Amino acid sequence: MHCCPVVFCQAESLAQVVQYPVDIGEELLTYAKEEPFAHILLAAHPTVGHTSALRAIGAELRARGHATSFALMHVRIPFAAAWPAPVRAAVSLPKLIAAEGANVLKLNPSPRALWYALQLPHAIGQKELEIALALFTSGLVAQARRIAAHTLRIGAAVVVGDYLMPAALLGACLARRPFVALYHSALPFPATDAPPFGTVLPKSSQGSQEWHDAEARLARMSTLFDQQVARAAAQLHLPAPGTGLLTRPISPNLNLLATAPVLEPGLLPLAGHVLMTGPCLRRPTPLNRLDPSLLNALPARRPTVYISLGTVFNGKPNVYRTLIAGAQAADASVIVSAGASEEALADLRSSRVRIFQQVPQVELLEHVDTVITHGGNNTVQECLAAARPMVVIPFGGDQQANARRIERLGVGVAIPANDLTLACVRDALMRTFGIQVIERARRVSQALGSYGGACAAADGILALAAAPVNFPHNK
Repeated sequence: MHCCPVVFCQAESLAQVVQYPVDIGEELLTYAKEEPFAHILLAAHPTVGHTSALRAIGAELRARGHATSFALMHVRIPFAAAWPAPVRAAVSLPKLIAAEGANVLKLNPSPRALWYALQLPHAIGQKELEIALALFTSGLVAQARRIAAHTLRIGAAVVVGDYLMPAALLGACLARRPFVALYHSALPFPATDAPPFGTVLPKSSQGSQEWHDAEARLARMSTLFDQQVARAAAQLHLPAPGTGLLTRPISPNLNLLATAPVLEPGLLPLAGHVLMTGPCLRRPTPLNRLDPSLLNALPARRPTVYISLGTVFNGKPNVYRTLIAGAQAADASVIVSAGASEEALADLRSSRVRIFQQVPQVELLEHVDTVITHGGNNTVQECLAAARPMVVIPFGGDQQANARRIERLGVGVAIPANDLTLACVRDALMRTFGIQVIERARRVSQALGSYGGACAAADGILALAAAPVNFPHNK
């Protein structure tokens, strides 16, 4: 059933509704309405951040009666509980996704991938982005072949992959299937006055040597990424996907942007075929059906601050201590999703400081006033959709850009990780408790409510599955 308007944007202005992409055809809406049964292959790296939106889209597809399979690296290591949080998350994800109803398909990780995954939580700024790109391009050829084999074996009509998983793009091309790239935001794309990706440089530093050095470093990363993908394509006897892959929509067929123009101030026109869906979030379950102990822990006294550093950066107990102290100095009650730091923070538990290893975040947001976060895309989008102001402490990559974006939208405050103090946290929280920030957060949330999210993404995928697509010949 076609349940949401499909809004495609091409070139001109992303603030306007633009006609469907020419190469898909004017009959696209007809294909979407027909919705013949389709098997869709989803692919992503094994992190919560890179799978959450795809899992929400998969749930929507299955609710309509379609089949989904999820190609994911299976990380098998001894004594998994003793490894850092990112590795533990990677180990547990296949089981979680299978429990949701998707057929999980195995991808073998490159030996280098584990090495990069271990380094990632300790990196900051563009160094974090460099390590992430090295992680995402390790084992490209083997993974592309595996994805192509899975695609052909299950008869998948479309491959949908995270934009930072070029193996999914190459695997789809190898299997001669259309590819849909999923972007969690438009942060990788050029925007007016935006600092180089992976930094949180202020606008006032534009033109400085530091700004130019960051741009040059990003250009080197972009060139290396292009070269690695082109080299893998050549080994697979495929045409090279082109250049500038990090800064333009990567798929020739369809690019899903889980965002909206209101969240992307200054975004420049994009070439190619883009569908802005708004945030793709899973449907929340009533909180009292999930965790009675958490519901009982909700303080009666407001304001209430929720603190989370995600699944990759949660092994920082000293950072948590500063954040909790700052929230207490702002006279707030605190709920903490502490991850790997839970045990180290046990001495801070009190009637106004509730600490858990993890919480049902989407459900919890409606019960808190402000969120302190590292600025990962999932948490930022969930907070924006729930109209919750944020204090962002970014450590690298998209977090830096998200921090700037939150400040530009007027819905929160950013604190550089190296400048974190109790006083900074207290003062930032007091600003987010102000009526102006709260009202701006409400307006952003209302604007996002007009987008279909996972429903609109499913519409676009199914339309592409039903439409004829031409493929370039392999070399």
